[in-house]
Amino acid sequence: MNNPARIASQAEHCAKAVANVLVDTLIKRKPADRSLSSLYFQHREFGSRDRKLISETLFSTLRWWGWLKNLAPKKFVAAMEKQSEDPDLDFPLSQFFLIFSLAWYLEGKNELPPAANLWFEEAGGKRDDIKFLQDDAQALLRKRYLKPFDNTQLNDLDLMPSWALKHLNLDNQELDVLLDSLQKRPPVWLRLQTNDQEKVLQELKQNDCRAQLHQTLANAVRLDFVGGNLKALDSFRKGLFEIQDIASQCVAYICNPKPGQQWWDACAGGGGKTLHLATLMQNKGSVLASDIRTHKLQELKLRARRAQFPNIRYKEWKGKDMPTFKNLFDGVLVDTPCSCSGTWRRNPDLRWTTLENEIPDYATLQAQLLANAAKTVKPNGTLVYSTCSMFVDENINVVNDFLQANKSFELQPFTCPLTQKSTDGTNQIWYWDADCDAMFTAKFVRVN
Repeated sequence: MNNPARIASQAEHCAKAVANVLVDTLIKRKPADRSLSSLYFQHREFGSRDRKLISETLFSTLRWWGWLKNLAPKKFVAAMEKQSEDPDLDFPLSQFFLIFSLAWYLEGKNELPPAANLWFEEAGGKRDDIKFLQDDAQALLRKRYLKPFDNTQLNDLDLMPSWALKHLNLDNQELDVLLDSLQKRPPVWLRLQTNDQEKVLQELKQNDCRAQLHQTLANAVRLDFVGGNLKALDSFRKGLFEIQDIASQCVAYICNPKPGQQWWDACAGGGGKTLHLATLMQNKGSVLASDIRTHKLQELKLRARRAQFPNIRYKEWKGKDMPTFKNLFDGVLVDTPCSCSGTWRRNPDLRWTTLENEIPDYATLQAQLLANAAKTVKPNGTLVYSTCSMFVDENINVVNDFLQANKSFELQPFTCPLTQKSTDGTNQIWYWDADCDAMFTAKFVRVN
């Protein structure tokens, strides 16, 4: 796009779109991806280039918001802190131009889109303003020295909410790695559901996707570049692969279901782990998928039909005691609702919309779901608890409380499928273990 008028038009309309979604996300606390989908549905005039510019600008801004908020209009930041929209929230769109352009620079892009360059110029930026220190190997430290930040005290800890630190069990070195990882976009991970891996890999290559099989998890595929809509591929429509983060893929391997067994995925959600359990069981035995949200079960039915899994059944579950299921299952997976802090790389908006007072509520719900689901496990059966959280309140604390109250269960040691490290029955996968989400898993055996 070399036409100055078209570049100016795109820059204005896309900046307005990003600003509107930021209001929905940071002030009204609506999920960024849903707000973005709603925007695209309402504005069909946005083409593929516009959508790419909008989405990348939005998520880059959210990823670096801990620093960029220092340049935001004060009314916007105040409204965000109050978590309620200010009726006088009106400011020139140009006040966001510097923020949006710096978000691109902070991402370390080799080449910026023309619209981002125009935002920077219209905000009064100069090329010398965006030079990083060349002699420092630490990326975050270099980026602190962008000239627009000259009058601002920046700290790497600003890149996540201040309250989060007390809920993490990390030493200083691990915390540094965590902060660095948070600022890097994760790749897309696929899980193959076919023995003909080459067929899927070939179609991915033909559609400009850079795919690489993981060395340890045989059916995990990393995509460093996605050339188009994965769900439009023939392999996807035939159920030959699912989009699932590699950390999430580890959960079913830890469950280790056997053909012919009966398993219950108590909080199935969209069903990624349900499908993986069915795959490992080779369509022998059964998997019962439950969720409080019936629309999620409908979504899972479509996925199971596409992948031709006849051994999956469905039942709504509201988390209460299930007397008819007592001692019924060989294995139960309880992948509970959580803060989703383990997905902060993939969903950076959650860093700024999750409230600290929600964490105890999640922990209470998790304890209830785990306790009620545990009653359905057969003697000598397996119970697995998992969250996509990195907070101890939702993970090891819930496990310890459960063991204290349920003497018929013990932790069952296992080897982490991803890192190959031996565990005591609990394991936390971190972002840096495989350029993935963070995922906690605990495995119990019913001994009596």
